Amino acid sequence: MSLVLYNHDLLADAYKVRLFLSLLGLRYERPTVAILPGNGNDAPAYRELNPAGTVPTLVDGAVVLTRPEAMLVHLAERHDTSGTWLPADPATRAAVFDTLAFAAGDLKAAEEARLESMLGLVPGHRDAFKAARQAFRLLEGQLIRRHLDGEAFLTGANPTIADVAVFPAVALSADFGLGMEEFPRLLIWARRIHKLDGFITAPGVREVV
Repeated sequence: MSLVLYNHDLLADAYKVRLFLSLLGLRYERPTVAILPGNGNDAPAYRELNPAGTVPTLVDGAVVLTRPEAMLVHLAERHDTSGTWLPADPATRAAVFDTLAFAAGDLKAAEEARLESMLGLVPGHRDAFKAARQAFRLLEGQLIRRHLDGEAFLTGANPTIADVAVFPAVALSADFGLGMEEFPRLLIWARRIHKLDGFITAPGVREVV
């Protein structure tokens, strides 16, 4: 069985999948889809694989996935022998899926703000920076509640794919000028992610978050 991640190193969505593959200690192929600049995602061969032309795309044998949060779920269910990254406990599992939906929804404003700042791409939000800041405030509140319960990560005492899904937006926020001074719990949490076995960095990730 061969794992292939069609990747671009500058994209937060691709980084979250690379990060999780590394945390799991999995080997995989990593062809680059040249989209920034370039239109590699419009190449016929790539569109045949992923009709939407989004990046990344994960191929795991006969499975082809085009949404990063779905990739995290698949990798956890198929390759995590520890069973910790997507816990079986119903309450924790529900919290993980809730945070994955947040990462795919509200938190997308952070990547929009980042690509607008770096490359001048037009964001989907009228004010992507403002929307990203609001999303960070929600994360800060979630981590404060976890801290009061004596828990260190977004959905409990241990890291899950929810943390992996959220981390790139936080770690790359300097690219669009959002400082971490007003988010002390996010800062502490991000430092914990940096210390996980198998952690890898990416272009733009704060060295000391």
